[in-house]
Amino acid sequence: MEDHTIEDWFMKYEQDITSYLIYYTGSTDVEDLVQETFLSALQKFSQFNHSSHAKTWLISIARNLVIDRYRRTLIWERIRNSFVPETSLSNEIEKSIIMNIDNQQLYQAIRKLSPNYKEVVILRGILELSSRETSEILKCTTNKTNVLYHRALRKLKDLLEKEGYFHEQNETYRGEA
Repeated sequence: MEDHTIEDWFMKYEQDITSYLIYYTGSTDVEDLVQETFLSALQKFSQFNHSSHAKTWLISIARNLVIDRYRRTLIWERIRNSFVPETSLSNEIEKSIIMNIDNQQLYQAIRKLSPNYKEVVILRGILELSSRETSEILKCTTNKTNVLYHRALRKLKDLLEKEGYFHEQNETYRGEA
């Protein structure tokens, strides 16, 4: 029964988990993290608290996996950088080709947000989670989540306007004549 539930969840929420991880990590290569998320959910299924939504629980697992991976690789990055200079220009060019210009602009603006703002924009704005679901993932009150979200949107709008983009009547304009 548990395996069947995880399979159902995978069919329902895999795209949401993938989207969350792409925005959260800034990388389109998140297949391993998606697999790790569902594998971890399968292993911890007995600990699932049915008072929260399955999607919320899965996003929490994905978030914690990214944080854990970041902590583990931070030390290795420091060691590696002390021996070999990093050349990521080819990676940046590849990412630019994959993303269209408007999505890239939004992506870059989201990456410039503080970690709290970035998380709340991804969860509420992109994945369209409720305030309650977002507050469960971020482990804060719904009021704080709502305040963070509105401040983050204001900051995101400011960043996009600085770059010459603004939204008016459902059309995106560039600062060009």
